[in-house]
Amino acid sequence: MINPRTIAKQVAYADVATQASQVQKQQADVDAQNAGLDTLSTSISDFETAVDGLNDPENGVVVNTATPSNDSVTASANSEAQPGTYTFYVSQLAQTQQDSFAMADDTIPAQGTVTLTMGDTAMDIDLASADGDGDGYLDGNELVDAINDSDENPGVTATLMKTDSGNTIMLSSDQSGAASAFSVSVSGNSDLQSAVDTTGQTLSSAQDAVIHLGTADGPQISSSTNTFDDVIPGVSMTFSEVTTDEPVTLTVAQDTSASQAQVQVFVDSYNTLVDTIDDLTDVGSGGSSGGVFAGDAGLKSLSSQMNQIVHADYDGKSIVDYGITLDSNGHLTIDSTAFNEAMKEDPEGLTNIFVGDDGMIAQFDDLMDTYTNSSDGIITTRQQSLDDKQDKIDSQTDDLKQTYEQDYERYLSEYTNTMIEVYSMKMSMAAFG
Repeated sequence: MINPRTIAKQVAYADVATQASQVQKQQADVDAQNAGLDTLSTSISDFETAVDGLNDPENGVVVNTATPSNDSVTASANSEAQPGTYTFYVSQLAQTQQDSFAMADDTIPAQGTVTLTMGDTAMDIDLASADGDGDGYLDGNELVDAINDSDENPGVTATLMKTDSGNTIMLSSDQSGAASAFSVSVSGNSDLQSAVDTTGQTLSSAQDAVIHLGTADGPQISSSTNTFDDVIPGVSMTFSEVTTDEPVTLTVAQDTSASQAQVQVFVDSYNTLVDTIDDLTDVGSGGSSGGVFAGDAGLKSLSSQMNQIVHADYDGKSIVDYGITLDSNGHLTIDSTAFNEAMKEDPEGLTNIFVGDDGMIAQFDDLMDTYTNSSDGIITTRQQSLDDKQDKIDSQTDDLKQTYEQDYERYLSEYTNTMIEVYSMKMSMAAFG
């Protein structure tokens, strides 16, 4: 038996089939272009992430190392470090100040004031207010908490230590160096003053680290910590031992292999972006359909501009001078021998190419911004156009659905009525049979 619903569906779909096919093709085109823009955006973002770190005067493409003659010093060198050999004599290391005094619980009345002074800063502790349990006596924990919790603390940490002789209060400057020296005074509490006077000890004195250039008689250099920055420009040194024998020697040198590895990051990222653009704009051949933006002049222009940037001169130097050239596929390659030779002669020239507001990386940033800028970038503009197309497709789809539903209901009603009439006629004819 013929089902009127099936017939109504078939006929109603036939009414919209041609338009539906067109809309489906439009949707496929929009989906493909959206995917293409996503691929391009991701590739540009990956490129910028990979190479932006190279535009750094201190940690850019030129890599230097700092190698000490023994384990008493650790050192690092940035891109600006001046290669050479440097000798240092360490006469003393930086220290924090540590003082201690004994303090038995429930023997010191909660009265008077303790003053901690560091430089021009003083902190007064009201001992009556420090008596947390209100028993009229000062416990070690109460004094420690009062010192550590004070908003006026100049940079001293108090610790309650358990020793063989009982409770000991240890006071430590938070920072090393002579400027962190502090003093303790007591007023209005003779018992606490007596404890400080009779049991107090200076465990270590605040002092700067002191080194000398060359030998013990060489020019002196002081630091509040054991780390010395920019004594040698671009070099950080941390000393852990006083010199007892031979002075420590530090050798700063270029690491050409590491520098080439830094440049290789740029080369690989550049080549990946070039491949992405080529795939998206491929016009196809031998029956292949090509890329989603086949022959797109705007995207081809990106490749052309990238080519111009890498071929430009920067302060009289170009990447070609360092053995970095383009092959027939538009890919950058590095000739290691040429790179090493150029780095021996002029490492600063490589920095000038990559680093600075007018350097190659900055030029690439400006170029990529014309595509990725969220306000008026080329990708943003194209995405807005695709969004407009998607809105039209959605509207057309809704109209087609509505047309289909209306036609389906009309055809269903017509075919149902026809079936009823046919059935009625058959029944009437059967009555006369």
